[in-house]
Amino acid sequence: MTFDIYTLASIVGLTFSTLLIAVAVQYRLNRSCRGIRWWLAGSALMAVAFVLMPLVAVPSLLVLAMIANPLLVLGQVFLYLGVARFLERKAGQWPAVVFGGFLVSYYYFMFIHNSISARTVVQSSAVAILVLMTAQRLLTRKDERTAISAHFTAGVFLLYGIFMLLRAGVALAEPPVHGYRELGPILTLAFIAPILAGTLWTFGFILMVNQRLNAEQLREGEVLQEAESALRISEETYRSILNASPDDITITDLEGRILMVSPVAVKMFGYAAGEEVGMRLDDFLAPEDHARARANILLMLQGRLRGPNEYRGLRKHREPIDIEVNSGVIHDLRGQPAKLVFIVRDITGRKQAEAERAGLEARNRQLEKAESLGRMAGAIAHQFNNHLQSVVGNLEALADPGQGQDRAGRLLRARQSAESAAEVSRMMLAYLGQTSRDQEPRRFAELCRESLAAIEAGLPAGVVLEAELPSPGPVISANPDQIQRVLGSLVANAWEAMGEAGGRIRVSLATVPAEAIPGRHRFPVDWRPQAPEYAVLEVADPGCGIAEADLERLFDPYFSTKFTGRGLGLSVLLGMVQAHGGAVTVASLPGQGSAFRVHFPVCAGAAAPLRGAAPVPAPTPGGTVLLVDDDASVLESTGAMIELMGFTARAAGDGPEALELFRRHRGEVRCVITDLTMPGMDGWQVLAALRRLDSALPVILASGYDQGQAMAGEHPEQPQAFLAKPFGIKQLRSALGRAMA
Repeated sequence: MTFDIYTLASIVGLTFSTLLIAVAVQYRLNRSCRGIRWWLAGSALMAVAFVLMPLVAVPSLLVLAMIANPLLVLGQVFLYLGVARFLERKAGQWPAVVFGGFLVSYYYFMFIHNSISARTVVQSSAVAILVLMTAQRLLTRKDERTAISAHFTAGVFLLYGIFMLLRAGVALAEPPVHGYRELGPILTLAFIAPILAGTLWTFGFILMVNQRLNAEQLREGEVLQEAESALRISEETYRSILNASPDDITITDLEGRILMVSPVAVKMFGYAAGEEVGMRLDDFLAPEDHARARANILLMLQGRLRGPNEYRGLRKHREPIDIEVNSGVIHDLRGQPAKLVFIVRDITGRKQAEAERAGLEARNRQLEKAESLGRMAGAIAHQFNNHLQSVVGNLEALADPGQGQDRAGRLLRARQSAESAAEVSRMMLAYLGQTSRDQEPRRFAELCRESLAAIEAGLPAGVVLEAELPSPGPVISANPDQIQRVLGSLVANAWEAMGEAGGRIRVSLATVPAEAIPGRHRFPVDWRPQAPEYAVLEVADPGCGIAEADLERLFDPYFSTKFTGRGLGLSVLLGMVQAHGGAVTVASLPGQGSAFRVHFPVCAGAAAPLRGAAPVPAPTPGGTVLLVDDDASVLESTGAMIELMGFTARAAGDGPEALELFRRHRGEVRCVITDLTMPGMDGWQVLAALRRLDSALPVILASGYDQGQAMAGEHPEQPQAFLAKPFGIKQLRSALGRAMA
């Protein structure tokens, strides 16, 4: 039988169809393998190409034969892409460049300059380039899993590429042919070589896939055997942790049913080993903690639970214990919550120790307070006795007829001593925070500037005051007198710390966020910021500094590191700062000076305009002033001052008597002065009862308490003026003027 070129093409087509079936079977078995689908597509194109080639002899089907060689070259492109994908490398642009160049050249020599020899050269060269590129990819990729099969397949492609280059050279060297039957032996062999090459590279592809699969299965087996060993180690580690943990480790399902507990749970809750399995978490908690525990589990599943939680636990026989629980979620392989884990610690002993420590600290605070109060009481008694000694001494001298030449001087000194004693009382009230709450928005810097001149005038020689007060600066809700007293006390404390050496005192003002206020050496110790921003007044000195042990007692009344009995200065300062919702922080090191910082909440409102004190009109003499007080001596002395001012005084010892006197003398009473604290009816009740009789009656409220404390609370009726005890005729005249205005 004679095989012409068309018969050979048909045989090659049948062969590649058979190879296509082999690749298709492999694809069906291992379709997850990268690159095999490209090999399947390439084998299919090459099979179709060889089937279409013989149609060149059928004029009506010539068009199909014209695409045979392009399909053959495209099949080689697909084989190259499959190798690149299999080796997990990028294919690049060269296959597309080669195929594009081939198409242009091939159809040029078909339709423009028809030449079978030229088309043979173009087709052989394109196939040779693609085949050699495939061989190069297989030889340069290092993969121990497929090294042998890859080298075998690369050798097949390499030999076939060399043959195709030889075929292109022969076609180029021999005379042009005018029909496919005129092709020489080498050119005709090009239809036989693909049968051998295609069979071998298909075998190589299948061998590469199988070798990789075998290697991966072997590696998976090894990994599984590593994994099994790690699991055993993990289980042993897990069991060791459970046995060694001083805390109970409990695992439950998502409903809170116990799946496993560690051995320490037997001792902690009193159940036998294994008895807790199947019970619910609620069985181990006091009823009042059930709802909170369920809410915390929900927060945990949502990823919003932070830190441990404390519960009241129950032992088997319902004995209560205190427990601390840390919890977490165990997820399955898909990342979904599968179980809950709880680490339970018995903190009953710790709670008892904390309670004992708290009790001890409370007792220590009481002892410290008693010590402080004792020191304060002694110092106050000392100051009061000194002032009263002056009062008594001057009054005794006045009783002697021989002292008549200096009666006015002795009266003045007695009065000054009495006023000094009253100032001690006011300082005590300020120390207790019972200062005036008469505050309004003011610019902090302006309040400080108003008092700087007077402060500088009182500084000793060698002390210089430097002020950095920004304008306009922060606004605070303030009582101007108290703020200026705070600044004066801080500056006085600073220059006293510097001693005779002198130096520079720096006063500065700034604004800081609440979180920037330090908690260390902050007073009062239980103070917490309530506003977002705070104005900070700092007074710093280069003085002797304060020892760490003395810092905590710095604001105790009458405590001083300078000399005994310094007084209430810093204590009063702290009381005033407290009345403004603020705090004081101190930074100091011995020998390196100190910095006192006073923090006041920044006010959101606009600052009130500066205004001078309004003149108080003098009261017009005449008429009756009703005095109400349960102290007869106060009634007598106040009545005497009232009479000196040109009024008639009527005195009542309590509220009911005052109401009766007012009813009888209603037409002549111009004003009422009532004490705040009295038995039966207090001053507020007397005021309300009088206003029911006469809604326009002027009333003055008098008290030994500070105005801020005396006027605190909600009262439907308010007095026209407040009179702080002790008061003299000047203060009494001013109060009457305001009330009667």
